[in-house]
Amino acid sequence: MIIKEEMYIRSLKRKRHIDIYVPDDYQSAKKRYPVLIINDGQNAFFDEQSYIGKSWGFLESVRELKLDVILVAIYCNFEPLKREDEYGPWVMNQEFSREYDTHRLVGGEGNAYVTFLTTQLKPYLDQNFPTKIDDYGIVGSSMGALISFYAFLKYPTIFKKCAILSTAFWIYEEEFVKLLKVSSISHNMLYMDVGGQEDERYIPSNLHLKECIEEKIDHFQYHFFPEGRHSEYDWSQRVPLFLKMFYKGE
Repeated sequence: MIIKEEMYIRSLKRKRHIDIYVPDDYQSAKKRYPVLIINDGQNAFFDEQSYIGKSWGFLESVRELKLDVILVAIYCNFEPLKREDEYGPWVMNQEFSREYDTHRLVGGEGNAYVTFLTTQLKPYLDQNFPTKIDDYGIVGSSMGALISFYAFLKYPTIFKKCAILSTAFWIYEEEFVKLLKVSSISHNMLYMDVGGQEDERYIPSNLHLKECIEEKIDHFQYHFFPEGRHSEYDWSQRVPLFLKMFYKGE
């Protein structure tokens, strides 16, 4: 079943819609479940509310794989440039900011967003649902992947699993290289991919980070899809890959 909620994000002083998927028998099963946080959660479950009319198909994948997991889909901020602000761990430099807006710098609210995940959302979920409190993962694509990876690096004892699809690393490439060097993720799990038909900046920046990541973590999968494009349709095809990795040990 899916439970729809709205939460006030204290660290950002704004509201956000959240869809929480739980197994239908979660109240009677006497089990505890791992949790997967999904950024850009409006694209997680339903085609009719997803960008380009195609969801990632998490419901279908979880049922086909027969997984017992709680999925927490956090909608993005639909206000102009606020998605970029919230999913941006650092303020973008002037060159990249100009691609979005000519009047101001973009980004820099990512740490406040991750503070919401760790100090407000996680305690709420642990108090109200039968979660495995030490088994949280996080996933996102493009800029949603940026903030997912940032959370994974900043809070590796909370987010022990992470999937980053078509990550826009080129925006903050050097910042992530520096943060990766001081992060303790060796015992965690990371899935990463990129498509060959994406913006030309995606492939080299992802390859650079891949090389850095390989030195830091044992449980790591990297996939390159030569025909892969930057779209929900392509990402939906990859959901089973990281779900199997995280919850079936593949």
